[in-house]
Amino acid sequence: MSIDLPTSLAIIGFTSAVAGALLLMSWLQHRNVLALVPWGIAFVLVAISAALIAARGAIPDIWSIAIANAILALAYGSMWSGARIFEGRPPRVIGALAGALIWLTACTIDAFYSTPMARTMLMTAIGITYSLLTAAEFWRPRDDALASRWLIIGLLLVHAAALPLRIPLAGSFADPHFDHVNLLIFVTFESVLVSMCAAYLFGSLVKERIAQRYKRASLIDPLTGVANRRAFLKQGARIVRRSRLARQSAALMLFDLDHFKSVNDTFGHPAGDGVLAAFCRVAEEHLRPADFLARLGGEEFACLLPDTPQQDAAAIAERVRAAFEATAHKLGQEPFGATVSVGVAAADDTSCDLAALIKMADGALYRAKQRGRNRVETSGSTDTLKPAPGFV
Repeated sequence: MSIDLPTSLAIIGFTSAVAGALLLMSWLQHRNVLALVPWGIAFVLVAISAALIAARGAIPDIWSIAIANAILALAYGSMWSGARIFEGRPPRVIGALAGALIWLTACTIDAFYSTPMARTMLMTAIGITYSLLTAAEFWRPRDDALASRWLIIGLLLVHAAALPLRIPLAGSFADPHFDHVNLLIFVTFESVLVSMCAAYLFGSLVKERIAQRYKRASLIDPLTGVANRRAFLKQGARIVRRSRLARQSAALMLFDLDHFKSVNDTFGHPAGDGVLAAFCRVAEEHLRPADFLARLGGEEFACLLPDTPQQDAAAIAERVRAAFEATAHKLGQEPFGATVSVGVAAADDTSCDLAALIKMADGALYRAKQRGRNRVETSGSTDTLKPAPGFV
C-alpha cells in the first residue's frame, strides 16, 4: 500500500469533519449538553487545519504552516474545554488559547519558523499537553460509574503516546525522497481511529450521563430532594441485608406528620409542600451521613440507621421530633406549627428483613398516634404481628 502526505491529510480531514458534524448533530438533539459544542468544533477545526496543510504550495506558507497549526492547537484547546464543561467546571479561555498563542509567538522567530523539525516538535508538545489535560479532566470525577469515561481516558493516553511518531515526518513536503511510508500509514490510521472513536465515545458518554440522571431522578422525590419509596425499598433491603450479614443492628424510624390534611385544608397545598420540605431539612440536620432518609408518600417518611441499636435510634428520633416541633412555618405573615409522630424498631437478629422491620416500626407508629401523636414510640415483641398495609 502506498500513500503520500496530501492524501493522508485528506483522509484525516474528511474523518475529522464527519466526527465533528456527528457531535454537533448530537448537540441539536441534546441542547442542554453544551460540552458537545466545543467537542464538535474541535474536530471541525482539525479538518480545517488538515485541509490548509494539505494545500501547502498552492497557498501561502503563512496559511499552511502558521495559521493551520494554530487552528490545530485551538482544536486541542476546544477539546479540553469540552471536557471541563462536561464535568461541570468552567472553561479556561486563556488556557484553551494558550497553545495557539505559543505557536504563533514561536512562528515570529525566523530560526524556528524555517526549521520543520522544531515546528513539529512544538506542535507535538502542545498536542500531548492538551491530551493529558483532557484525560485528567475525565479522571477527576471517578465516582459516577460512566464506562465510556475510562475508554476516553485510554484513548487520549494512547493518542498522546503516538503523537511523537509524527516528528520523523517533519519536512515531508520538501523531501523528494520521502521514505517513511509505513510510518505515514500508521499515523493516518491512528488519526482516523482517534477521530471516529473519540466522537463515538463522547456521544456515548453523554448518553450514559443522561441515562444516569434519569435513573437518579426516578429514585428522588422531586419536592423534598430525598429518596423516594422506590429507592427506599431497593436500597433499604441492601442496608438491612448488609447489617444482618455483619451481625449488626439496623434501626428504622417511620415518621408521619400529624394532621397534615388539615394543614393543606387550612393553609393550602403550597404551605403543605413547605412543611414537607422543612421536615426533611430538619431531619437531615440530626441524621448521620450513613443514615438513609426517604419519603414513602404523602406525609410519610422513613429512615434506616445502619449499625444502630433501638435505644440510640429512639434518641435520634426524639431529637428530630423536638426540632421539628420547634420549627415555625409561615404562609405570608401567618405562622403555624406542625408536629410528627415516630415509630422506631430495630433488627437485632439474623432473620429480620426490611419487610419485618417495617411491620415492627409501623406498629410503634400506630401506637404513637393512638397515644396522642407528636411522640416517639419504640417497637415491642407484639409489633411483628401488626400488618403494614401500603409498604410491602
